[in-house]
Order: sequence, then structure tokens, then C-alpha cells
Amino acid sequence: MPRWLLPALLAAAVVFFVAFFLLQTAQAPPPKLRIGLLPVVDALPFVVAEKEGLFEKEGLSVELVYFGSARDRDSAITSGQVDAALHDPVGALMLIGNGVPIKIVGFLCCAGEGDSNVGFYYVKAPGASQIRTVAISRNTIIEYVASKMVKGDVELVDVPSIANRFQLLVEGKVDAAVLPDPWGTLALSRNATLIAKHRDLVVVVASESLLKTPEGREAVRRLTTALNKAIDLYNANPEKYRDLLADKLRIPAELRQTYQIVWKVKVTEMPRDVFSDAASWLLQKGLVKQQLKYEDCVS
Repeated sequence: MPRWLLPALLAAAVVFFVAFFLLQTAQAPPPKLRIGLLPVVDALPFVVAEKEGLFEKEGLSVELVYFGSARDRDSAITSGQVDAALHDPVGALMLIGNGVPIKIVGFLCCAGEGDSNVGFYYVKAPGASQIRTVAISRNTIIEYVASKMVKGDVELVDVPSIANRFQLLVEGKVDAAVLPDPWGTLALSRNATLIAKHRDLVVVVASESLLKTPEGREAVRRLTTALNKAIDLYNANPEKYRDLLADKLRIPAELRQTYQIVWKVKVTEMPRDVFSDAASWLLQKGLVKQQLKYEDCVS
């Protein structure tokens, strides 16, 4: 064998294996994503993206998994039954602070009050002359926003069920309540009085196991692209999606033809001020054991 042939063969072998590795990496498809949702108005971009086939157009295989309660969704996140989920910053950071291996991968809404008409309503019951009792849901995003809106010496009554909280309000069994949309809007239509409103707070979380791989991180990037395209499509023709959203997101029957979701923002990076405020509140409440760091919780 000529002296020059062996080095040439070795070089050719190296080139072949490198090319083969790169080809395999380039062709590796993003993993299938199971995404946990609640049937709430915040899920709008996911519903529109599924309807318009935007996940598939981004090369993703996505299954939207709906849960009947936040507790069921969080159990699925904790046990790894879903790869990503729609959440709020308080609930997401509480999970992270208690050892659940997830990270916040996107901030869906809202940096400012004008980004959406969706939000949290502090409303007074019809006929209530003064406020002594306020129905909330303790240790949740509801109590967090209540801490920003509810003033004075009042009794906070823990009513975890949104439907029950609404019913107690309209029946006058509590003087006021903090409700998310569309229940806040529905309460106003039932002659409740708006005292204050807080902007919506929505994040997307993903499992650390998904984020550890290049394919997983690429899947999250494509997911964000699909959601932002869905928001563009919705804003181009909101009426087109009225019935779809009413069915998927359980809009109350009496609001189906009048309630119009305004959603002006796209998925962005988690704002540091929103993170810091929520993390500090959780620590003050004793719901996490130590101050959470942005870099440890946000990807």
C-alpha cells in the first residue's frame, strides 16, 4: 500500500462520519409535544394554531391536552405526562420553587393593561353597600392579583372554584370577589360593580428534560413561532374564530355573541419585573423556601 494511501483513507473516513453525523442531526425531527391546557381564554393562541394547522406547518407534532382543573394540569406537569403547559407566573414559579423540573419558556401576556381586554376583575356584588368579605382562591394567581387590588380591612374568603365564587357573588353571599375572564365580564353583565382590574398574566412552561436536547429547544422555538402566527391570524379576523373559541374555551352561553377577546401581544421573554414581583410574593407567603433566581427559572 502506498505510504500516502492510509492517511488519505483515514481522512476520508473522518469526513464521512462527520458528514453522516451532521446529516442525522439535521434530519432528527422535533419530538412530539403534549401540551397541557385549561379551557380558558388564555389558550386562544393554541386553539387557533391547532385549527389552522400551524403546528404541522412548523414541523411539529402537537397534542393539546385539556384538563378540568389547575390541580389536574399541575399533576400532569409534575408527573411528566405533558411536555409543556400554559400557566401563570405565580403557579409556575411555585412549582419550580418546590422542585418540579420545568422552566418558563415564554411570556404570553400581558406587559401592559392595553395588551388585552382579558384580565382579573375585582367586583362588588349587586346591591352590596360596603365590602366586608371578598371571595378569592388562596395561594394562587387570584390571591396574588387580589393583593394588588383589594384594599382596607376585609375578610378574604377562600373559594377555589371559579363557578362557586361567581355564584356566591351574584347571590350576594359575599360582598365582592376576584374573578378571571370571562367570569368577570359575566359578573358585570349581572349588575356587579367593577372596583379594579388587573392585567392578565400568562406564561408557557416546558419540562427541563425537553429543554436538555437540541431537538427539544428547537421544538419550543417552533412552538413559539406557531403561536405568534396564530395571534396574527386571529387579529386579522377575530369573528372567524368566535364559535370555535366559545366551544373550546367554555365561554358562557349568554356571552357567546358579545364577548370579544382582544389579544394584541405575542410570545416574548419573561419580563424581569413580573418575575421578581411574583417570586417575592411567593417567598413572603412562605409558598417557596428561598428567593428564586431568574436565570434558574427562565429559559
